[in-house]
Amino acid sequence: MGWRDSAGGRRVPVVLKVLAATLGLGILVLAVLASPTRSLSRSQHTVGEREMVRITGPTGRTVEALAIIDTGASTSSMDTALARDLGFDLAHAPRVTVASALGREERPVVDAALQLAGRSFVTQVNVNSRAKRETPVLLGRQDVQGFQVAVGKRLLTRPDAAVAPSAVRILFAKAPSIDAVSLMALLPLAALLIVLLRVVVGLNTLGTFSPVLLALAYAQSGLPLGLALTAVMFALGFVVQPLLRRLHLPRVARLGVLIGVVTTGLIGTQLALGAADLADSFGTTLPVVVTAIITERLWEQWDLDGVRAAAVGAALTVGAAILVALLMLTPYVRHVAEAVPLQLAVVCAVWTAVVGTYRGLRLTELLRFTPTARSQGVTS
Repeated sequence: MGWRDSAGGRRVPVVLKVLAATLGLGILVLAVLASPTRSLSRSQHTVGEREMVRITGPTGRTVEALAIIDTGASTSSMDTALARDLGFDLAHAPRVTVASALGREERPVVDAALQLAGRSFVTQVNVNSRAKRETPVLLGRQDVQGFQVAVGKRLLTRPDAAVAPSAVRILFAKAPSIDAVSLMALLPLAALLIVLLRVVVGLNTLGTFSPVLLALAYAQSGLPLGLALTAVMFALGFVVQPLLRRLHLPRVARLGVLIGVVTTGLIGTQLALGAADLADSFGTTLPVVVTAIITERLWEQWDLDGVRAAAVGAALTVGAAILVALLMLTPYVRHVAEAVPLQLAVVCAVWTAVVGTYRGLRLTELLRFTPTARSQGVTS
């Protein structure tokens, strides 16, 4: 059970081949995830439409929040709850009249210390409720003078430096961070990772490329919201599955009902939470049809193999989706996807074909069969 090298004709154990391939996969993933942060723009003075900012209040409390860079607004503003959390005395703060699309209103004004893309400054910020807005902070043009705003780009910097935040920090942000072209270029890379996990490692998920689509949703909506809504929709699917089975509906009708249930759950959650941006941040990226299919396969595995097998399948699927999302959000990978999207797609397609030629034992098979082989005295 092995293969011969071209030099001396020696028989090399298959286990070494699989371990080498797995080690190469691990080194590739770790190298990408641990790659040094770097600027995603050509200029150190370029920021995206959404950036993380650091705000310091009068008590010294500091909070990092997502801010929208709006050059159409003259002044900056922050959410009332955020201002109170930072320790600002809004009751005794001076007030100004602000004109907006909603009309004219009086708002308290506070002096706040802000940090954006490595630049620190103190500015006057008016305070109003932004509970139904996508970001708790808005930066007007008077506070972003000297910066170039990259249209369509998001999360290009950290508050303390003009370099991109880590993949983990982006994954926990609450705004889409990848533009459409880069997102399209990253799909072949995500597919390559899934092929490696399935062909070399032997990872079985609920659906071949369902982790890729879930990863797109997590990368665009943020991991906390993505996992919460995925769990809710899986739960809703499990509630209606027994009823659908009793009705003896064909598979296409069951999937249609599940799609309706998943969509209803998403809309109901949005209405219950009053989150105006929920549909924009998650509803447009959540693969509703794929979620319905995953739910059905999860139920089938539960019915055939038991609760434990279904739980393992769900955990592997979500875990693979998180790994893919982290890979896609890594600063170096985002830079490559933005700079050379066409070349990245071609290279990933070629390497996917190369990986697909692997015919050796998978890592999970080695782990499962090695004890039996040793007990029978079989050597690789």
